Amino acid sequence: MAPTRRDMLKISFAGAGTLILPGSGLLPAAAQSPDEPHFFLMIVLNGGADCSYMFDARPLSMTKAGKIQNYLKQEPAPFTGHNGTGTLATSLVKPLLPFRDRFSILNGVYMTPSFDGHLQNMNFLFTGNAFGGDSFIPHLNLPDTGREPQSLDGVLSSDPVVVTVNNHSGVVPLMPRAVAGLGNALKQTPPLAGGELTEFIRGRMTANASGPGRLSAAAALMQAGLDKSPRVHQQLAKLTPPSNRDSPEQQTLALITQCFRLSISRSAIYSPSEFFDVHATEQAKTQPKMFASAIGKIVTLLKGLVDTPFDNRRSMMDVTTIMVASEFGRTMRSPDGTVDDTGTNHNQFSNSILIGGKGIRGGLVIGASDLRDEVEEPSAAHLQLDPMQEKTMGLPFDFATLTTRPDMPATFDIKDYLTIGSVVNTIYTLFGVPKEHYRVLRRELPRAQVLNGLLT
Repeated sequence: MAPTRRDMLKISFAGAGTLILPGSGLLPAAAQSPDEPHFFLMIVLNGGADCSYMFDARPLSMTKAGKIQNYLKQEPAPFTGHNGTGTLATSLVKPLLPFRDRFSILNGVYMTPSFDGHLQNMNFLFTGNAFGGDSFIPHLNLPDTGREPQSLDGVLSSDPVVVTVNNHSGVVPLMPRAVAGLGNALKQTPPLAGGELTEFIRGRMTANASGPGRLSAAAALMQAGLDKSPRVHQQLAKLTPPSNRDSPEQQTLALITQCFRLSISRSAIYSPSEFFDVHATEQAKTQPKMFASAIGKIVTLLKGLVDTPFDNRRSMMDVTTIMVASEFGRTMRSPDGTVDDTGTNHNQFSNSILIGGKGIRGGLVIGASDLRDEVEEPSAAHLQLDPMQEKTMGLPFDFATLTTRPDMPATFDIKDYLTIGSVVNTIYTLFGVPKEHYRVLRRELPRAQVLNGLLT
């Protein structure tokens, strides 16, 4: 049945409200340069994932000494990067090992030293500010990068990540299960290109844009977006619904790769359903199962990127940079209870990030956290921030060599450490984002240093 006028109005106004809000980056998305297509996939482990269950593990002797919980109850194995830096890894990461030359591991990454809440650190991950602000995701799609912007800054292909951002109006929720209905509706509904309805909407926006102030400026941006909306309409109508026979992650991959190849979106954000906030003992004991499940989903996405062609010369992995991150790590244990009957709390002083794909040197281990065994003593700088020694903390870092430093600082200075700001600025460098957007360590401090040795 053809859509009614009411259906047409719903679709039209939904498009105006979702796709062409201020800051959405809805410029005409010409086809990618055949030589330099570049996309970004961000995988978010929600809730604060414990790094000790992946590539920043601790020996069982620490558990026997009462220092750290370990519900996997297995001795981790040495894992050495191509750069000679080593760490300990659990058996849970075994499915990732076929891809070890395609990604690098960043350990001991500081989030926001001043806050340990979920929202503050998720905000810090995306915006560099604990209270929120401009996300780095839309910056990857700026025309100033030298590439034609995609129609959308990003698609969110899973349940939303809670974050306070100013510029995510061009990051649009698009779930695999919605593609069939959306495609059918768009194919039956003409784009907003001329006609009575379009002129009515444009007239309202023109009137609202005529005055001073931010609301008028926003209306002007919406009007500009309206003029470009027919292209978005046509692109989204080309999406093919993923097969119901595929797993949810395979369906997600199919959707993301279509959005990239059709020039719909520069980035995609995916968050597995596992929630890693394990304060209670019962929750903490499920971590091996949760990590096994989440890692399996990540492997499905990575394998799919390798196996899916972008063109006749390159795979989707060849044209996509991937980052796997959580908002923070976790404490070694809770101060209450015994080490075999404890949950864990938030640790913003040491996070682990996996990064790989286009433009990234794979196979490296960069950074490390302290308290690596039961006899290691913390630095005075560690005790300044964590006097109870509940948390591991990133070790001092040499940005020239991408190795940790052996000194034990007496006081904490964020300039001495690997931070999420350096990770984001490295991604900015890779995508050609102007330096005016680079993150600073604090308002009065310089920009976070780029990890140049991580780039190809």
